Amino acid sequence: MTADLTRQHIDLAEQISAAQVMLDADALVDALVALVRIPSVYDPADPNGNERAAVDHIATLLDVWNMPYQRWEVAPGRPNLVAELSGTADSPILVMEGHTDVVTPGDRSVWSVDPFGADIRDGRLYGRGSCDMKGGLVAMLFAARALQQAGCVFPGTLRLAILADEEGMMLGAKSFVSQGFLNGVSAAIICEPEGDRLCVAQKGAIRVRVRLRGRMAHGCMPDEGVNPVAAMGEVIVACRSLEAEILAEHPRHELLGRFSLTPTVALGGEPAQGNVIPATAILILDIRTTPQHDHPSIVRRVAQVIEDAVGRIVGADVEIEILDDRPSTETDVRDEIVAAVRDAHEAETGTIPPLGGVPGSTDGTIFWAATRVPIVTYGPGETTLPHQADEWVSIDEVVRYARTYIAAVLRYFDAIERQQAKGQVSAR
Repeated sequence: MTADLTRQHIDLAEQISAAQVMLDADALVDALVALVRIPSVYDPADPNGNERAAVDHIATLLDVWNMPYQRWEVAPGRPNLVAELSGTADSPILVMEGHTDVVTPGDRSVWSVDPFGADIRDGRLYGRGSCDMKGGLVAMLFAARALQQAGCVFPGTLRLAILADEEGMMLGAKSFVSQGFLNGVSAAIICEPEGDRLCVAQKGAIRVRVRLRGRMAHGCMPDEGVNPVAAMGEVIVACRSLEAEILAEHPRHELLGRFSLTPTVALGGEPAQGNVIPATAILILDIRTTPQHDHPSIVRRVAQVIEDAVGRIVGADVEIEILDDRPSTETDVRDEIVAAVRDAHEAETGTIPPLGGVPGSTDGTIFWAATRVPIVTYGPGETTLPHQADEWVSIDEVVRYARTYIAAVLRYFDAIERQQAKGQVSAR
């Protein structure tokens, strides 16, 4: 190692240490408690959403910190917020992302705590959204604040994406992309809970609505009608066969597991009466893919088996609608964002994080679809806890992740600068 590189390495270590010293763990915990107490529940029945109060709270923090941001609504009452911490150059741009919406707490009687009480017990903070993903969101915010307070010098821009509607149709991520905030971005860290795994892949998702139409009749005279429920049964059986066929072609992905084609909603239509053959029925299919699968091909095959199945019920008709199409993702393990997060994690914990795959999809799938930007998913919390009763996150873990994010950000910019100096890469 040359003297210049040795000096650079020392400077990097010093900057990481200085920023980690500035991390205010008490303020971080206070902010997390406040955010969990805001019921920013994704509710498709509420046209106004509920993320506004959570974003208001974050905006107040950023105002106090004098950290510039932009804010806009992606739907009524459902704002995105994007903050930036500027270094010595406009690029490269590193995005850290978190969402403000949470799922419903469901039946509160199965909770042992108030879902929005943010109770702290034995080092765990309980509440809906504590793990998914207000813990990761707060960790990334306070990591950026520590970098700001320490006056860290880095050659690039850190962009914080605080987005709405991740639990729905990802309107926030789609608007983030359409508004141009992904332009020129060289990498992204999605701060979702992954149980100390460094996830370099995510499953893709295709959601399909199948509208089946028949003709009403009395249940005692089925020959006088056309039964869309019978057509639905044919479709379900055909989809099970197609799932097995595709699984035989690509049994498993090393990090993401298997393909699935799952009926998740089956509605018999109106009227819902035991002695009436309804005129309509609706079926929703949730299809999960891996990088081995070509989405246009999957969509064509699904549509074909549905049409063939419905054709077996004389007189039935079908309309197929693709509700959402999110690609699977897979970042090269040699990418600098993978190395930066891996090395930061190892420095903080003494262990190398195992590589993993996200079983669902995050806002990162929208980023990937737009520009194939390298993404990793890495955040505090157990992977299995989201959407469950008594959801919790470890306070110590959230603080640890904030420290790790500090190191990962500085390591990433340092690595890109070194590569550029050697003429190996250029800023995107």
